[in-house]
Amino acid sequence: MLIGEKVDLVAAERCYVPQYVKWINDPEVTQWLKVNPPLSPEMERDWVDSLQREGRMTFTILTKEGTPIGNMGLEEVSWRYKRASMGIMIGEKEYWGRGFGSDAITTLLRYSFEELGMRRVELFTDSDNVRAQRAYRKCGFREEGVMRQYRSKNGRVVDEVLMSILSTEWFARYPPKRRGA
Repeated sequence: MLIGEKVDLVAAERCYVPQYVKWINDPEVTQWLKVNPPLSPEMERDWVDSLQREGRMTFTILTKEGTPIGNMGLEEVSWRYKRASMGIMIGEKEYWGRGFGSDAITTLLRYSFEELGMRRVELFTDSDNVRAQRAYRKCGFREEGVMRQYRSKNGRVVDEVLMSILSTEWFARYPPKRRGA
C-alpha cells in the first residue's frame, strides 16, 4: 500500500471489478482514455488477472475511508533507462476537482522517484483535457510537446500532449528528509 494525504493506493484486485466496470462504461469518465467500452465484468476480471500475472504496477485509488474512486499505474517501465509512463482515471465523478487525483499522482511519483529510483515519469493527455493538464502541472509535470493527430476517438482526430517530470525536478520540490531529523 502506498499512503498519501487524501488517498491510499492498493494493488488492483478482483474485489473492485464492479467499480471498474461502472467507471470504464461511463462515457463521461472515459472520454479522455484510450479504451473502447463497453467492457464486461468478465473482461475486467481478465484484465485484473493479467495485471497480477505480469506483475504490472496498477493501483486502485482509495479514499482514507476505503472508498474506491479510481485507478492509476505505471506502464512501460524501463529499468534500464529508469523511466515509466503514468496513467490515472478518477472514476467517481463526485471526487473530481477536489484534489484526490493530485494526491494520488503525488503519491505515485514519490514511490517512483524515492523507492523505484526512476529518473523520468511521463504521460500523454488529450490536448483539450485542460483539467488534467492543470492537475499534472500542479504535481510538477512540464509540457514537452504536442503529438499532432496522434489518435482518433469517437470519430474525431485528437492531438496528444506529452508531459513529464524528472527526478531532479521532484527532489527540488520535495527534498529527501534526512534520517534522524
